[in-house]
Amino acid sequence: MAASETVTESDHLKSLIISTASALWEDKDALGKFLSVVRRSEAFAPLTGTLERSEIRPAKPSFYGMTNREFQE
Repeated sequence: MAASETVTESDHLKSLIISTASALWEDKDALGKFLSVVRRSEAFAPLTGTLERSEIRPAKPSFYGMTNREFQE
């Protein structure tokens, strides 16, 4: 049971990170600061790198297979 709770919490955090990155997309300074904070977590560093290298605004988390809708518009 604990493993499934961890996955759910991870999905919640990924969804929040993607949604926040999308909201901050136009303000590159704020986006950079946000991603540098997220990068401190080893679990989310690869996601941060992907978002940082992207030349286009990230899609909604559901595009990446996230089923959690808590942080989506």
